Amino acid sequence: MKNRIAVLLAFLTFACFSPCIAQILAGRGIEIRIQGVPPEEKGRIDGNYSVSGSGTVRMPLIGEVSVAGMNTNAAAAKLEEVYKNAGIYTTPTFQISATSIEGGPRQDMVTVSGFVRTPGPRPFTPGMTLYQALAAAGDINEFGNKKQVLLMRGKSFRVYDMNNLEDRNISLQAEDTIEVKEKSWNPLRN
Repeated sequence: MKNRIAVLLAFLTFACFSPCIAQILAGRGIEIRIQGVPPEEKGRIDGNYSVSGSGTVRMPLIGEVSVAGMNTNAAAAKLEEVYKNAGIYTTPTFQISATSIEGGPRQDMVTVSGFVRTPGPRPFTPGMTLYQALAAAGDINEFGNKKQVLLMRGKSFRVYDMNNLEDRNISLQAEDTIEVKEKSWNPLRN
């Protein structure tokens, strides 16, 4: 009988404190990774996020999702469902890890994806320009098209040319998504 109780206590301790299946807490950080999407799409999602005091996380392309109080597996399943139902991804697989980092004040973000050196969410600062966000992502890589930089804001989008000084100085807003398209290998189109 003592052995069964010891085994049960060991199992419960492992289940409750395992980092793989941790509970997500408001005001703390989480790390989110996605699989089952094209590589350039991973840059939109992969990264560290703060869970707000009200228990939500702000996700690219879909906005606020309530996750506090859920275990990491349940939150991953919820994100998969939300992205599928929105028609954004067809077969996403999310992995979420709770971090010990305090969330602190919520940091607004912009997401930079596509053909840049280090895609992913980047901290937003008031007055940030399109050029500054691209620089924060390591700049456009050798496969990226400087004339095809897509800025998505809410449900609208516009294409900008980074060779144009006015386009470089476009002011961003929190939660904007920037995607650098691939170069065409036709020299007349680049």
